Amino acid sequence: MKTANLKSLNISDNNWVFLPDDMFQGIKTNRIENIILNSNNLHLLNFTWFSSMPHLKNLRVSFNKISTFTQESISSLKKLHLDSNDITKFPKFCINHGNNSAFPNLRYLSLSNNNIGNVGAFRCFPSLKILKIGDNLIDRIHYNTFTELKELTNLSLQAIGKHLKIIEDGAFNLPLLQMLSLRDCHFHFVSLSPTAQSSMLSSCKDLRVLDLCGNYLDSTILPRIISQLQQLRYLNLEDTKLGFLPSNIFPELPVIETLIMRLNRIYGWDRNVFAHVTSLHYLDLRHNLINIINESSFPTALLQNLKSISLAKNPFACICEQIWFVSWLRQTHITLLQYPTLYYCTTPGNYNGVLLKNYKPSFLSCNPIFLFVISISALACLLILTMIIFLKCNTNVKNFLYLLKVKQFRRQGYLPILNSDDYEYHAFVVYCDENRMWVHDDFVKKLENEEGFKFCIHHRDFEVGESISGNVDKLLKKSWKVVVIISNAFAKSEWCQWEVDIIQERRRRQGRNALLLVMLENITSKNMTSPLRTLLDSTPHLRYTKGIGENLFWSAVIADLRKAVGQPPISEL
Repeated sequence: MKTANLKSLNISDNNWVFLPDDMFQGIKTNRIENIILNSNNLHLLNFTWFSSMPHLKNLRVSFNKISTFTQESISSLKKLHLDSNDITKFPKFCINHGNNSAFPNLRYLSLSNNNIGNVGAFRCFPSLKILKIGDNLIDRIHYNTFTELKELTNLSLQAIGKHLKIIEDGAFNLPLLQMLSLRDCHFHFVSLSPTAQSSMLSSCKDLRVLDLCGNYLDSTILPRIISQLQQLRYLNLEDTKLGFLPSNIFPELPVIETLIMRLNRIYGWDRNVFAHVTSLHYLDLRHNLINIINESSFPTALLQNLKSISLAKNPFACICEQIWFVSWLRQTHITLLQYPTLYYCTTPGNYNGVLLKNYKPSFLSCNPIFLFVISISALACLLILTMIIFLKCNTNVKNFLYLLKVKQFRRQGYLPILNSDDYEYHAFVVYCDENRMWVHDDFVKKLENEEGFKFCIHHRDFEVGESISGNVDKLLKKSWKVVVIISNAFAKSEWCQWEVDIIQERRRRQGRNALLLVMLENITSKNMTSPLRTLLDSTPHLRYTKGIGENLFWSAVIADLRKAVGQPPISEL
């Protein structure tokens, strides 16, 4: 066979168990650059097989059963593929008692999908730029694992350990790193201290691509991790369990172009969330819990640079608050991925399944004030008088009906079985600072002194020295129910919106009876947020009133607090 000009040799899929030592000695050429030995049954990889090939650059020995190596220096080798073998220990690529590298010019090394359980420090790779060790059994990344890889720019740790448990401080001390993938590691970043979260990637000043898909984050941790990544262009937060997005979740990211947040639990965000990511070209928010998008959801600066967006498969509400979004969908020049087929309504019931493009509310139907303008003055006066009477009595009527429902269920045999003895507190009270006086002086004092309830409240029961989020998490577990005191001040508070997110989880797990909502006042339209509307639409609430009807209000509160969790629900009033 004429081999003088042979540069590539593919001998895959031959079911070979071993190769003779002189396998390649008979090839009369020194020009071979690529050898592919994939999909055989090799147990041993002997690098001396290739000693007669001074120009070998690329060696692929994937999909074998290799577990041992015989070392030999190949100074010309630049790419080495050892994926899908039976390697249990990271091979040693040092020679001459660890002083020299067997592959001094190696740029690319892939050891993905092996059985490597632990790795020490990577040594003897002076030129390595790309390292892939995903799908191994590594459950801990040590602080010095990659320190010696001075030239490393791309690092893939996808699905290591199946459930990665520990990332030590200083594990990613890689100043030239441009791409990092921790995809599907199922790592709980809350296990890191706040200091460790902030320093985790602080050395990676040139990082361009970060993939955190398939891990566990929350809105307080993410800003610490990415706060120093000024060169970040691609950020993947798919399936990271994100909920409500507060205004500070994204720090200044001046060159970010791609942001992926699909498959989360996002149901709303602060109007300033996207103020620092206005260079975005692609935004993916599909498969979340978004009900309403209005004019304040996306800043103008973001929309000016955005080229494509996906909001598919969200449970949109076809109500008047959606009128801006419906209009924007029809006229925007931004590419709407999967529109219109996967943009449809889920509420109200008569619109369930209707495509958003077919929802066409009229300006008049969403602005009933015009009906009053064209009405005769006599009818207007009568209507206003009727409304005043109704508003005056509305709260008492609702509270009376609520209490009547409770008694009706009892008559039908649904007797409450109080099980609050298993908890330290009867209820955890969520409120904003502006309502503190009413909560302490009226609500807590009356119900604790006169009815024997024990409440958990922020200014009395939170542990000094522990973070607020830590206190909330711990004390919620000690509380049988949750009481939410709602007002306009509550609706405007970012911290209260975060607490709404937490108690929504409690409602989903334990049902509506686990929550008691008390409205101190009507929420104005400018303060009504999507998360708060969702909470009010899905959970019955009581309205506080002074004077006539106040006794009825307290009776309804007491009845609800004593109602067992799991009792057949009372329909929303």
